[in-house]
This record gives sequence, C-alpha cells and structure tokens, in this order.
Amino acid sequence: MRLVTWNCCRGAYARKAPLLEPLAFDVAVIQECAKPSAETDHCLWFGGNLRQGIAVVSREPYRIRAMERRIGVPRYTFPVEVTGPESFLLLAVWSKGQQRHPYVEAVVKAVRLYRHLFTQPVVLMGDLNSNTFWDANHDDDRNHSALVRQLSGLGLVSAYHAFHGEQHGGESQPTYYFQWKETRPFHIDYCFISDAWSSRIHRVEVGSYEQWKEHSDHRPLLVDVR
Repeated sequence: MRLVTWNCCRGAYARKAPLLEPLAFDVAVIQECAKPSAETDHCLWFGGNLRQGIAVVSREPYRIRAMERRIGVPRYTFPVEVTGPESFLLLAVWSKGQQRHPYVEAVVKAVRLYRHLFTQPVVLMGDLNSNTFWDANHDDDRNHSALVRQLSGLGLVSAYHAFHGEQHGGESQPTYYFQWKETRPFHIDYCFISDAWSSRIHRVEVGSYEQWKEHSDHRPLLVDVR
C-alpha cells in the first residue's frame, strides 16, 4: 500500500492531481487543491473555499467514504473511511494559521475529539505546518511535541521518523521550502501510521527540490507499507 501526501500550493484539481500519478499511490491527500468537478468513492473533497481545500484520492482496489464530522472539531481535519486490502481510518489534515486554534493546536484538539475512533488502524496524514522548532509558539500541551506524544499514546508513529531513525526537529529531508527558496527548508508534512504497521514500512521518500520546484513550495511525502 502506497500513501502520499502533498500540498500542491493551490491550483485546479485537473491540473495538480495528475502530477502525482507517476508516484502510483493507493491513497493520496492533496492540500490547497481546488474542488474537483465530481466526487466519487475514489475522490472526495473538503473545505469552505472552492479554490483551496483538501482532496482525498484513492485508486483500485481502495475506496473511500467521508465519515461524519464531530461538532467542535477545528478546521481542517477530516475523517475518511478507507476500504481495501488494508482498511483503516484516515484523518486528512491541512493545518492552518489565523484560526481560533492555529496550526498544530487544531490537530491536537481534532485527535482528542476523534480518539474514540482509534479502535482500528489509523493513518493521520497531511500538511501539519508544524515541527518541534516552533514548540515555544504554543502551550506545552498543544505544540508539536504534545501531538507526537498524544499520537504515540494512541498507537501511532511518524512513518518518516520510524523508517529513517531521525528525531522530530532533526529531519534531514525537508518537505517545504519557505517562499520557494532552497535555502529555507523545513519538515512540516507527515504521515503517522499505526505502530503495528511500522515493521512493515518498506520505503519512505520525500520529493526532491528540483523535481517539484515548478509545481509547489511543498514536496510529496511517500510511504510504502508492505
């Protein structure tokens, strides 16, 4: 099973989504994507701005279904049921600023409100706009380190960090380039998976600066689970 998350930096679905086709994903989450022309059990879209939302896309034999959102969950974390050879709950994330619960704080609260669903394999994947670099910008119980602890307590680990043996805040492969500059790299996109799957991680890759610099300030994060 191949999971991919990518912030496409705005644009029409028909123009941006096909760029991920060479990655041969099974399930992909695309942030800042305009609403597609139609939604199916292979393509869902969430958001309030038709030009910028979250698309969740799957390919056979995987199918997806939007689940009911809980009242009080901050924007933008959306639960999706994924069925196929591996069935699981997907929490598709695009963490934003200038919200009542800015950036990682919204994800921490969303996980708390959806924790009753963590009785099955769970994948939390998306642009979290977060790293331990900015822990001091948030309360200790609502920063990136707090989210990592919270997810660990629910049985989830970051696929990138588990596979590459790196610590949060010490990532060698950036997923985002501030103002599109190669000299301003950060790691802010993640795929957290159930710890039971961690021994089955076969491959974790981040797209290169050169290959994707014409398309977005973010790079796709790809995770293969055997």
